[in-house]
Amino acid sequence: MARNPIKTEALELALNTQTVWYLDRLIESGLYGNNRAEAAKIILFDHCKLLIGQGKLGDAPPIPGGGAIPVAPTGIQAT
Repeated sequence: MARNPIKTEALELALNTQTVWYLDRLIESGLYGNNRAEAAKIILFDHCKLLIGQGKLGDAPPIPGGGAIPVAPTGIQAT
């Protein structure tokens, strides 16, 4: 099983009743988790990806010790 190298942070949200109603509809669709916390997490993540794709939000800094190791080019060219 893959290990998630990103440390999680707890977050508390207070939402109005209309927003909770929308969260519940998204949960019922089956695409946004099984509870309000999961739905909010997925929606926030997806919206950040959208904003990054639109150039309105920069990429997050790299995770220390995570990701691929950069490799210097060897000078070998594909034919």
